[in-house]
Amino acid sequence: MKLKFYVLIILVSISLTSVAQDEGVIVKKERIGNDKSLFLDFGPSFTLGKNIGDYKTGFNFEIGFTKRLNRLLSVGPSISYVAFNYDPDVTSIQGGNAYVGHGDPNNWKADFVIDDYDYGYILKLEGGDLSLTSLAVSLKLNLVPVKDKSIISAYVFAKPFVSYSSRTEVKGSDTRYTYQIYEDSDGQVWTTSDDTWYPDGFTSTWDGSKYDALKAKNKITGGIFVGPGIELFPAKKFSFYLQASFGYTLPVSYVSTKSYDNTVSDYVKKEFPMVTKGFPSVNVQVGGAFNF
Repeated sequence: MKLKFYVLIILVSISLTSVAQDEGVIVKKERIGNDKSLFLDFGPSFTLGKNIGDYKTGFNFEIGFTKRLNRLLSVGPSISYVAFNYDPDVTSIQGGNAYVGHGDPNNWKADFVIDDYDYGYILKLEGGDLSLTSLAVSLKLNLVPVKDKSIISAYVFAKPFVSYSSRTEVKGSDTRYTYQIYEDSDGQVWTTSDDTWYPDGFTSTWDGSKYDALKAKNKITGGIFVGPGIELFPAKKFSFYLQASFGYTLPVSYVSTKSYDNTVSDYVKKEFPMVTKGFPSVNVQVGGAFNF
């Protein structure tokens, strides 16, 4: 995966610069007005793909500078921030989605205990918020040469970046439930034929002091953003744009219960419910630029 990622960066960079070079000889003969830009954009962010985290819709913003090399190609640095907050609704903490085992979780052998039934753990978690602060090099290619009177311009871009990834500690608890069995006030054990889950009073606390996988994790990583955009008044003093940014970040730590099966054997794994994998996302951004 890492090799493919680096190959992608090289291919995109070569293709953008080689296409733009054809325009270079022509535009050197005429002055390019407002060839420098300061820009700011922001918008919502979404995880992209299957089992990519238990997260709400995130948000992003970016600020940067570009220098127009010719009427097709612009380059420059930028810094961006993308954040996703943990969403318990994505985890689907419901009785029917417990991490389920079969038998007797206490390994009791007394004659009066029914030791052949389903039981499960239901999670209630908080924390696990993920943020990415990235420093990028922006390569922007206008699909049609920009002229002084251009009203609208379509473009594509690539932004390889170095990122500081931060994931907060995960805390919470689990409650053990039993299925088709309960004990009444007289101590009598009963089974049922419905689909009811019964809390049996066993609760465990969750935090990084007990489970190392839940501790906050920070690391330096990298990735790339690519995407298309449309810009209004690209050669004027002020321009405005809308773009979609598809990003891939090399492996980071995040909450992803859907990456595990709903079984007690997966639930008791030491890394549950965390994964360390590549993190794909998409950002929708609206922005403006001051061109000078």
